[in-house]
Amino acid sequence: MLYDSSIPTATHNSYETQSYKSSCLEGTQTQHISDITVWTTRINQSLQHCLLWMWGLAGVEKSAIAKSCAEKTAEKSRLGALFFFSYTQHIDDPKWFFTTIAYQLVQKVDEYRQVLGLRMKHN
Repeated sequence: MLYDSSIPTATHNSYETQSYKSSCLEGTQTQHISDITVWTTRINQSLQHCLLWMWGLAGVEKSAIAKSCAEKTAEKSRLGALFFFSYTQHIDDPKWFFTTIAYQLVQKVDEYRQVLGLRMKHN
């Protein structure tokens, strides 16, 4: 049910995402990538810092930075879920955001899958 209500191509490792937006070139954006990946590996994060939202003008390399960070954190099994909005790939409707994130999380976190499964069954 979640799969049908999500956009699997909005993830960092989908074929569509890989083909239209590459990661940062080696040696570029290193400070941003380092700051973000260090943030993801902090053990004692407070709950208010569990979501990273990157924003900026079009063309400032947000997607390339985010994809590079996602690849690095996924290698360390620290990536929960993410959603790449893309106007050019028609992944731009926010109504799919939460269900896509939920779908990614149920694939990785057994406890979340059990709780969400029960909630969906009863609602």
